[in-house]
Amino acid sequence: MTATAPEPTVPEPTVPAPPAWHRRAGAAVRGAARRLDARLVAPGPAWRLRWVHALVACVIGLRLATRDWTQIAARPDALRVRANVVGWIPDLPAAALVGLQVVGVVAVVLAVVRWRPRAAFAVAWVCYTVLAGLWGSSGKFLHNDVLTVTVGAVLLFAAVPGRGTPPRATSVRWGWPPRAALAVVAVVYCLTGVQKLRHSGLGWALSDNMAWVLRQGTSPFGPAFTHAIADTPWLPQLLATGALCLELTAPILLFVAWTRVPFALAVAAMHTSIWACLGLDYSAWVLTAAAVAVPMGLPWRPPWPRRGRVAPA
Repeated sequence: MTATAPEPTVPEPTVPAPPAWHRRAGAAVRGAARRLDARLVAPGPAWRLRWVHALVACVIGLRLATRDWTQIAARPDALRVRANVVGWIPDLPAAALVGLQVVGVVAVVLAVVRWRPRAAFAVAWVCYTVLAGLWGSSGKFLHNDVLTVTVGAVLLFAAVPGRGTPPRATSVRWGWPPRAALAVVAVVYCLTGVQKLRHSGLGWALSDNMAWVLRQGTSPFGPAFTHAIADTPWLPQLLATGALCLELTAPILLFVAWTRVPFALAVAAMHTSIWACLGLDYSAWVLTAAAVAVPMGLPWRPPWPRRGRVAPA
């Protein structure tokens, strides 16, 4: 027998260790993520969730009650865009649209008075989402109700305090929904600004883009109003820059408690100027931002007796 020579061993490739700055940066990111997560799920008072839940429900009810949804039934099928979340729903007759409107408004009332508030809010949100989705799929994508629908989707998972719960009682299950709704508002506004930069860059604000938008808009005050603004040197650029800065800084402004109420006021001013210059109705965005940001930013506390207790998570 002849002895066979041992096969040569191939050394394992060595993976170089990441540099020290890379490890420190990774640890900092992980630490920031943990702190943010702990902040989002921290305990919160029952009264704050009640306020946010009821105010957002009121916004949904106002949108349901003040729009003639039967106009959807008169829309030609050629103008229907079936690419949004309710694209699978067929065109509904006027009676079905009115039925959804009535059921949604009644559900809003029940949610506000806190009779089965979680189920009532879910019914109202479904009716509103279906109607808003059908309305927003007419010819082009309309996003007038996107913020309200998105914030409402977060509150679907909120365990609303019952009538017997003391307002000052605190719990994790009452703390995360208002903060999650606040984060959704911040992300949605920030993404609108990012999309402007993605498609147009800084030229969206610093060029004559806004001046031409104003000249083509339909103002309720007539074309002379928007033309006067468009022809004023630097005023269109200032309006566009202010709107872009507000959208991009929304996460920072809503992260800090004392800037939340000013953010709601700035949003109201921005969307009011859009309506005055272009005739576009973004009142749902204004009301939704206020419904979430104001209760989360008010420095005072309701003057209720301090009989609250810490509820289990």
